[in-house]
Formats: sequence, structure tokens, C-alpha cells
Amino acid sequence: MIGRMPPTGGSRPRLPTAAVETDIRRARRARNGRRVVMGLLGVLVVAALTSFLGVHTSTVSGSGNGYSLTLTYPSVTRPGLAVRWILDVRHPGGFKGNVTIATTSRYFDLFDFNNLDPVPSSQITDATSSIWVFDPPPGDVLTITMDARVEPAQQYGKRAVTELRLGGFGAVVLHYMTRVMP
Repeated sequence: MIGRMPPTGGSRPRLPTAAVETDIRRARRARNGRRVVMGLLGVLVVAALTSFLGVHTSTVSGSGNGYSLTLTYPSVTRPGLAVRWILDVRHPGGFKGNVTIATTSRYFDLFDFNNLDPVPSSQITDATSSIWVFDPPPGDVLTITMDARVEPAQQYGKRAVTELRLGGFGAVVLHYMTRVMP
């Protein structure tokens, strides 16, 4: 019948409760597995809190034929973040002619350019390089600054070579890599 309680006088069916044998080796493996996972999670949290996994800028330098190059670039970044790529070209006594800089073209696929300062007097792209030609600057230093944002769809990063070209050949060559973290 609806709304009536069963009689309380009888015994209710009980679930069987057999003793479960514990496999001590299995229990230890499970416990150790949990400890390893928690330890790795702890290491990840500490790395994140100390900015180990954050954005990093690095510098690479080289010299030759009386010229020196110093490049400050994003070594580790994330999609969508603003970055700066700064190249200093130094030549004691000043520059007597145009300054030609070549960089791996595929490297620049990482970025959405906002600004390049100074603007090159000419620029071309061959099969592998973006080549910028700058008028000789006053003084001993030419500073080229690229202001950009990492493309949102980039995931891994790229290696690059930037070189100062004299007579069509690399007088000073810099090798570097930007990693893009998820």
C-alpha cells in the first residue's frame, strides 16, 4: 500500500560482510604512487611560484671583423604576450656604409610585429632569411628594436640565426632559440 511503512518486528536483510584480504604489496605500491604524484605536483607548484616556468629574456653576443653584436631576445615566452627583440651593432669609429642584418625568416613567424625601429632603408626576403639594410647611423652603435606580440597559435618555438653581413657573408653570427610554452 502507498504511504504505509513495512512492519518493524521482522528482521531486515543484511549485506554480507566478508573480511577483505589486503595485499600489502599492492597497498604499498599505491601509497608510493600517490607520494610520487604529490611530489611532482609540489615541484611544479614551487617552479611556478619562483617564475621558473615564466617568461625569460636572454642575451647572446658575438664579435668579429671589428664589429660586435649583442642580441636581447625572448628565450621563453607564451602565446599572446608582448616581447622585445633588441640588436646592438657596434663598430668603433662608426659605420662607413650600410649595415646589413639577416635573420632566419621562419623565426619571425612566431610574432605579430608592432614596430621595428629604425625602419630599414630596404628589406628583402630570400629562401631562408629576412634581410634588412640600414643607413649608416651616427656614432658607433646601431640599435635595432622590434616590438612584437607572440602569435596566439604558436606552441613550440623556433631556432634562429642573426648575422651581420659584410660583402654578402656573415661577419658576426648569433645562434639562439625562443621556446613558446603553453
